[in-house]
Amino acid sequence: MSLEKESQVHRILSIYDRLKNTEIIMKKKEAARFQTSEKSIQRDIESIRNYLELEKSNEYIDYDRSKKGYILETKSPSTLSNEEIFAILKVLIESRAFPKGEMGSLIDKLTNLVKQSDQKMIKKMMANEEHLYVELDHKKALFDELWKLSLAIQAKKVIRMHYKRELEERASERSVKPLGIMFSDFYFYLIAFPVGKDYGYPTIYRIDRIVNFEQTLIQFKIPYDSRFQEGEFRKRVQFMYTGELIKVRFKFTGPSQQAVRDRLPTAKILEVLADGVIFEAEVFGSGIKMWFLSQGRYVEIIEPKSLREEMLADIRAINEIYNT
Repeated sequence: MSLEKESQVHRILSIYDRLKNTEIIMKKKEAARFQTSEKSIQRDIESIRNYLELEKSNEYIDYDRSKKGYILETKSPSTLSNEEIFAILKVLIESRAFPKGEMGSLIDKLTNLVKQSDQKMIKKMMANEEHLYVELDHKKALFDELWKLSLAIQAKKVIRMHYKRELEERASERSVKPLGIMFSDFYFYLIAFPVGKDYGYPTIYRIDRIVNFEQTLIQFKIPYDSRFQEGEFRKRVQFMYTGELIKVRFKFTGPSQQAVRDRLPTAKILEVLADGVIFEAEVFGSGIKMWFLSQGRYVEIIEPKSLREEMLADIRAINEIYNT
């Protein structure tokens, strides 16, 4: 490649890179920067235009008369804005989902997506939070495991794993039909049906407690009308405790009905009383009891009676602890 051609390629790439970073390109300034003519810069801009027409259907170069320069426009944004990246970084940090090494890698890569001129500001905003970040006790790398589990889910292949609960001395071997992956309250969970056991509802496994696993060649099928849907499951599960799907009816006298609807997406108001609201919600298993207990005197369970009796027994046990 001739020196002149190499210089032209460098100019074109430089101009396009800066257009991508939302810079305004002015022919006179570019001509001075590269010590060439304005006609050469115009040809460079036309070359970029031709490339975009062929390869990037949602991007085009426009001349902005008010700014007296060329800008890159997008028909539909294909990149994240600074505000969006900052919001994602805040959610990531607060989630504490990953060990320090993986979290740091994510923060660096997301920060590098910000406009070059703003990267220093974003890094400054995140520096203290990254420095003070407290990783979870398990400290287990998760990226690779999450990806491999997701492949097994897509392939509908049984996995064989060694799983160790917190207080167990040794891991036990289990074969499961993986259905989905969910995140809740610091942890990633594998939702799966144990092979050879028919509970009628899936079991939940914390992914950081999976010591190792392998995808087998055994295929499994789930009827379409019984397929697992993370969104529907998430609406009905509390604190990642499964169990039978039940309907609960309860009286709520607390200050925020919105907080109830946010915590229980299936909750519906049945009746508005002078001193509270009657809600009904469809939920899985015993996790709901933990939330009811956290609400103290603001919640009274009406139905089912069995759950009301369980709550009463727990309240009596708590009362005994504080009265001894």
